[in-house]
Amino acid sequence: MATLTPQFFELLEADTKEIYFSSYAQIPELFSQLFTVRKSSKAYEDRMRIVGFGTLALKSEGTPIAFDDPTEGGRSRVTHSTYALGWRASMEMMQDDQHGIMSKMSGDLAESTRDHRERLAWGMIDDGYGTSLTGLDGDNLFESTHVSIGANGISQSNILSPAVALGVTGLEAIKTLSQTTRSEEGRYITLKQELLVIHPDLAHQAYQLLNTEFEVGTSNNDRSTVVSSRSGLKPIEVPYLSSSTRWSVHAKPGSNSIFWNDRMPVDFTSAGDAVTKDLQNFAMYRASVQFDDWKQSFASNF
Repeated sequence: MATLTPQFFELLEADTKEIYFSSYAQIPELFSQLFTVRKSSKAYEDRMRIVGFGTLALKSEGTPIAFDDPTEGGRSRVTHSTYALGWRASMEMMQDDQHGIMSKMSGDLAESTRDHRERLAWGMIDDGYGTSLTGLDGDNLFESTHVSIGANGISQSNILSPAVALGVTGLEAIKTLSQTTRSEEGRYITLKQELLVIHPDLAHQAYQLLNTEFEVGTSNNDRSTVVSSRSGLKPIEVPYLSSSTRWSVHAKPGSNSIFWNDRMPVDFTSAGDAVTKDLQNFAMYRASVQFDDWKQSFASNF
């Protein structure tokens, strides 16, 4: 299938006219603000967990020291997929286009590629509330019963139950959850949440919450408990999220366990068909997304 001159006969006319074709000023890719991007050189990526030691035990005088052993945890594997799209136009179409629209089509392939990469990445965050993708503990990214393989099997939650709308109450509850989370060994760990992932519908509300030093929406002089200077949160507005009311907080890339595996960077190729002399353009990349641990992410499925 190729783009032929009869499909775009108006482009063959040199008369003065305005031809609209997409041209947008866009911000950089959003997913790299959350995902830790890492290179891959294999067909798949395996991850596994080792759980360390419990806490120290009392040693009475003359008694032996208690010993402990590390524990091997779960494994997860994600296989890279290849994504591609091509476009071709006849030699005549390229030669006779009087407005240069066909020569810009390769740029639209770039926009299509960007859109697909965003959808792939943020689709994993959407799936965090479902069952299609699990981490090293065998659970979803956002789950109310993450059971540790150490520490006598303690159960922890990284999702508000019942769900709470984005607001002071919800952010306070998330902050408490993150600061009382324990490691697989049962030790309390200090987790720094820095990113607030929201749909653009919540952007104005998030701005008020994170930039008001006093209580939001009141005449009180009580200090805000969730202002960004205290919570440290920076919003990421993501139109690719399927819900306009869900929200989540995460550690920054490099500190969280949310990964984009880059097996083959985006490749744009142009080639001529030796038989038809058609121009062919291709966009292609190989990648996968995965998460290992849930402890750097907390959410409300509101």
